[in-house]
Amino acid sequence: MKTFKFTKRLLSLLLVSSLFVACSKDDGEDGAIGPQGPQGEQGIPGEDGADGADGEQGEQGEQGETGTANVIYSDWIDSPVSSNNIESSQANGDIDATGLSQEIIDQGTVLIYARVLGSVYALPYIGIQGVSYHYRLTVGAVNIRLATIDGSDIGAPLFTQYRYVLIPGGVEDSNGIGGITGKSSTDYSKMGYGEILAHFNMPE
Repeated sequence: MKTFKFTKRLLSLLLVSSLFVACSKDDGEDGAIGPQGPQGEQGIPGEDGADGADGEQGEQGEQGETGTANVIYSDWIDSPVSSNNIESSQANGDIDATGLSQEIIDQGTVLIYARVLGSVYALPYIGIQGVSYHYRLTVGAVNIRLATIDGSDIGAPLFTQYRYVLIPGGVEDSNGIGGITGKSSTDYSKMGYGEILAHFNMPE
């Protein structure tokens, strides 16, 4: 009788064990992803690496042309003074020069040129007819002025066109090879028209 009870108990134990093993083999469903944890502390920065060796110096570039810096120049402008016979000893007319500031008038250089039949003359100029060609500067304008020396009538003016060159104070000089040497010490008023064209790379 005891043998039977022991056998029955043993079979029950084996049955429960087999069920436990079978259940343990089945994987359960994945749970929801939890919230992200806090960011960890930043690590200690590493040491800077050694500087690399300097590269070889490149070849020198080609020579550049002399620039006009901040110089302002006009095209040839028709005379603002009547080209007809002037029955007066004085006459004048304005040429617009929007770049002409008070600073240029006070500290810079203004060059005025007149042209007739392809020949160029710097103003002030006194013609063989006894007529003085000069100018007066105001902000934004050049006033071309004609006057006879003896007070007679001007007659037909000599010049038909004018142009201006505005050179601000402190414009830097070229060293002749496309470079800049420093603040100008040149008296541009003593340079000929052709020299001015070449110096500032201006068109004729």
